[in-house]
Amino acid sequence: MSGARKQPKAAIFIILSVLVFLNLTPECFAESVTKRDLADVLPAANAFARKTEPFEHFLGYTTDGGYLMGVVFLTTEVVPEESWGYRDQIATLVGVDAKGKITGVKVLSEFESPRYIKGFLADGSWFLSQFEEKDAGDNFILESDVDAITGATITSSTVTRSIKAGLELITEQVLHQHVDKDNPVKHLFFQHLLWQIDFIFLWVMVGLAFWSFFKKNESLRYFILGLSFAYLGIFMGGGFSINDILRLLSLHSPVFLNNLYWYSLVVIAIGLAVFAGRFYCGWLCPFGAITEVLFRLVPIEWKITGEADRYLKVVKYVNLGILLLIGLLFANNILAIYLAGIIEPFATFFNLHGDLISWMWLILMLVSSAFVSRFYCRYFCPLGAFFALLSGLFSFLRLRCIRVNLPQDNCKGCRLAQKRCQINAISYDEKLKRPGIDGSECFMCNTCAAICPVESKTL
Repeated sequence: MSGARKQPKAAIFIILSVLVFLNLTPECFAESVTKRDLADVLPAANAFARKTEPFEHFLGYTTDGGYLMGVVFLTTEVVPEESWGYRDQIATLVGVDAKGKITGVKVLSEFESPRYIKGFLADGSWFLSQFEEKDAGDNFILESDVDAITGATITSSTVTRSIKAGLELITEQVLHQHVDKDNPVKHLFFQHLLWQIDFIFLWVMVGLAFWSFFKKNESLRYFILGLSFAYLGIFMGGGFSINDILRLLSLHSPVFLNNLYWYSLVVIAIGLAVFAGRFYCGWLCPFGAITEVLFRLVPIEWKITGEADRYLKVVKYVNLGILLLIGLLFANNILAIYLAGIIEPFATFFNLHGDLISWMWLILMLVSSAFVSRFYCRYFCPLGAFFALLSGLFSFLRLRCIRVNLPQDNCKGCRLAQKRCQINAISYDEKLKRPGIDGSECFMCNTCAAICPVESKTL
């Protein structure tokens, strides 16, 4: 019966995903460029002519003598494939003088997550200003030649790479200048790795989590949750997000070499859901870590069981559906990211940025989670719903290979595992005299197996 109940959820999820895929519509950002925008990035020119060959760009002249002062281009027109950011294309306007040096950079359109990039893509920001005076022969490597926005590596990488790629084409095909590309590939590769070496720490955490899981070591699990809170949460900005799912559904992935951490996080989070259920929720989620600690610190416990528990568990699937529909209907609108930033309170918690609604929702979820174990994770988290659907689908396909094991034929009936489960995912069949685990809700903490007098003997 449990498998049958999961199939409709999986079908709905797949249909919504396909609809999101079909909603990719191109935009022409060049139509929205004003003379003021052009003058901002190429101030030496006061007259501009739009050209369409070999691609959309603008030539800047002086009105007194008609001298060519430079070129202005939009990254979305010159290198559209390099312009995909976290959620959508980032339309970056770049001014280049007649010698091939950048005179100014301005972002005309972006739908990146506001909690990460607020102010950093505004006119005159330090991030955009650092590109000025660079030419096509310079290196544009993050954290080596270009400082990245903390917690927004995809955005930083997209802006940097699109400017570099577009500048090379403009220099060669419009200004007809030679571009020195004689940069050792091996040297560049190691430079990329150098500033992203911290992604290795993420894999070490996963390995440590699995070792602790099979050892049924609860103390080590809390140590790993502490690392997750500090590293994924505070240092990296909040861990995996539903926005990452929307990013994947857009079918425009960021450049691999520039985003090793993000790709690692995606592979880990989704891979764990496929082969180990909601393992990420129970071991690596930084917001889950803080809510679980809060619950342990507060001496009062409220239990939600029965019909209330069953109905509340549906809410997270509703939240997931809403966000996927928003992503479908408003694929080129910041509304999807804004709503995700509210529904996922860790966006506000770890970045200390949000409007009044976001802060009120965060406080409500923290207070509720202090009295009801994993309140947000169990009932409202759209990412948890996504993991549950994915886990249910691959369990149905018999591809899931890591589960929490409780005795079936030799259960003593003590129900210690059921009482210890913090998320009410364990039931007990009175007729068969054996426990059952709801795989779509289980956080894989393995505490139940550790306390079970039969299963704990397998250590």
